[in-house]
Amino acid sequence: MNAIHTEMRYFQRRLDDTLAMADAAAGPCARKAHQLLARLYGEALDALLAQASTISVQRRPAFSAGILRADRNATARGHRSSTHRMQRTLTLAS
Repeated sequence: MNAIHTEMRYFQRRLDDTLAMADAAAGPCARKAHQLLARLYGEALDALLAQASTISVQRRPAFSAGILRADRNATARGHRSSTHRMQRTLTLAS
């Protein structure tokens, strides 16, 4: 997920910079070229946004179940603190 968000930030920066270059372009050809690049960056950003939304919806239940499973499988030495941590997590989630 972090890789997708990093890529989205990259494309957002490129989109903003390209739109600024299109506004500052000296001639119509340069302006059109930068507008085309901005449109392509926007399409890439939209595709990443769609991909990120499907990944977060798919992984959210598995992620929270994995946290609870990790707390239940605590070692005997760390059992108390792990149980206490699990109770705090459940309290915060509800």
